[in-house]
Amino acid sequence: MLKQKQIDNLSKYCYDISKLVMGFAVVGNVISDKFSWKALTIGLITAIVLLIMGFVIDRMEVSNNDKH
Repeated sequence: MLKQKQIDNLSKYCYDISKLVMGFAVVGNVISDKFSWKALTIGLITAIVLLIMGFVIDRMEVSNNDKH
């Protein structure tokens, strides 16, 4: 089982990667010569999935704190 600090770090990591993917999906498409809806959609979906994962992991941490 993961320790509280590890769970906290994992949720922060998911949030940070979500922000990076979102930035690359949006900024990368704006800067590139050809706008790609496919790349934008894949980037946004990936960012949303990572954001949800971070949220779920963060909720696990909160639930574990309530038990103590």
